[in-house]
Amino acid sequence: MSDFQIVTRGLPARAEEWLLAQRIPESDLPPLAELDKQRARIRHITDEQYSRRLFMRDRARKRETEEAKLLGGIVQDLFVELGGSFTLKGVVKRGFEPGWRVLIEYHVPNTGWKFFDISIPTEDFSGESGKQVLNVSNPEEIRAFLLTELNTGEGQRLAS
Repeated sequence: MSDFQIVTRGLPARAEEWLLAQRIPESDLPPLAELDKQRARIRHITDEQYSRRLFMRDRARKRETEEAKLLGGIVQDLFVELGGSFTLKGVVKRGFEPGWRVLIEYHVPNTGWKFFDISIPTEDFSGESGKQVLNVSNPEEIRAFLLTELNTGEGQRLAS
């Protein structure tokens, strides 16, 4: 188990999750509790549509949790290599930000601990070309990005 906190937004789902939810046979959808059926009626959608939505949300939440664990493992491994001055406290998705934030604690000799975060762009909702989007499953890409951020960003400012 990881020793850092994971916070996911659970949505939005990706296109492939939406398509899977639309294509899955009705018999494989999660059963609805009475409260779920009431929620479907309030939203003026069928029980089947609501069940597909729950299926899609569950898939998105699971994907994000797995991404966070993978990303956190990469970050922790890097921090071990760097000698333990940095400690990963959390991997977080906030609202509709395009990616993850890693929450970091840094030990400053003779002054105690400082906190900062680094935004890791793993998604792009803007549609603009040329934006950097990192692949969570590519540890070397994430590692290189973090080293650059730590050497030029908040990590370097705290170390000086």
